[in-house]
Amino acid sequence: MAANLIPQLPSDTQVWQEINESGQSIYYLVYKLPKEAAELSPGLQNFTFRYKVKDLKEITATGTVTPDVVITKNGEVYSTEGSSNITADDYTNSFYFGDHTQLASIHGGMEAGAVGYEYFVEALEQESKYKPYIFSKNAAGQYDYLAVALEAAKEGRTARESELAQTTWWLKHTATERQQMNAAHKDPATFSANGIKTREEIIGKMLSSGLTTLDPAVIDAITQKKQYGIFDDNDVNNTIQKLANPLIRFTLDPEVKAALEGKTLETIELTRQMENTINSILGPGTSDNFNLEQLTADYADNPTAFTQEFLPKLQDQFQTTYAQYKGTNVKAYEEIAPSLRSEWVSITGQKADETTAQWKQFAATNDIAERKDIAFAAAADLGTQAYRDQVISDLENNFGKAGARATGGGSFR
Repeated sequence: MAANLIPQLPSDTQVWQEINESGQSIYYLVYKLPKEAAELSPGLQNFTFRYKVKDLKEITATGTVTPDVVITKNGEVYSTEGSSNITADDYTNSFYFGDHTQLASIHGGMEAGAVGYEYFVEALEQESKYKPYIFSKNAAGQYDYLAVALEAAKEGRTARESELAQTTWWLKHTATERQQMNAAHKDPATFSANGIKTREEIIGKMLSSGLTTLDPAVIDAITQKKQYGIFDDNDVNNTIQKLANPLIRFTLDPEVKAALEGKTLETIELTRQMENTINSILGPGTSDNFNLEQLTADYADNPTAFTQEFLPKLQDQFQTTYAQYKGTNVKAYEEIAPSLRSEWVSITGQKADETTAQWKQFAATNDIAERKDIAFAAAADLGTQAYRDQVISDLENNFGKAGARATGGGSFR
């Protein structure tokens, strides 16, 4: 590593001075992936990357910086002076990331002594907020998108659609998402500008909703989903409303929830599965009465105990709540709910709110007539069309249709 460099640069920084045929010098900060990192993806064995130095003074802490290597170009031939584990071929085929200011901007989030590879990963982490396919992995655990993109970069071009189509991310996502992936490669400037505009619109909506604390990670997650067509305007609005009022009944997207809570997506998914399991046995909203995070952790520690002890207790609780199923093989809410939902709709003309006392009373009785009375009372409270139609029908059955008495066709004699 060259001496006298500013501390904001990686600890394995090499300074290369490139002298062109006109005698002009350009300076680069050059790095090579360590062996263990190169094995993550095909074609990375000699992967080298560099950043252009805009001004030597900006990377100099004290005195002057002496380059590790001086490379001189003479036609198609390069000659080098100095000592380095990076060859001239590696250098000339290196991936150009930008300028040194990008490294300095990453420095704040890095530990002391971090090497160029760690800065490289952090840069990708930052970019993945807007380009979720960056860390696409194939079945062998290799980063297939990076392999495609970096190989194309070595050839001085962007990845072709036919190459992108071979990545796992492409194969697992929708046509709309693929279109955005393509756009990011064909016209990165426009893609970036659209992303910034989308982000600003989302921030505006969040402020308008009354949110005073804006989490950048949450904003990034929502922006990404909107830009890639995963969220439409309704999804964005519902998400922001949920953030502003956590009590409303709306389930946050797992990735947004992970960003909000600072947890991994895997943890969020497992917690959501736990929530769904409880609700499917006891009914909607009942999971609110449980410590889902603790249950998820307990399940991870001892899945057998969860299956053999916790689930049977939930099933017993279901049969206690819905006593008509005591001693039967019916042990979960979702086993009885579909037919009850259909019955409710046939009486009221609309779907039930399955968290209300009326619905729970409706579901807890086997008496068909009683269920009809309960549902009809709910329809009366709501003033549904089915309720109005039934009232008119009842009146006509008892008193005849309008004008019937005048013609002698009524019920009265």
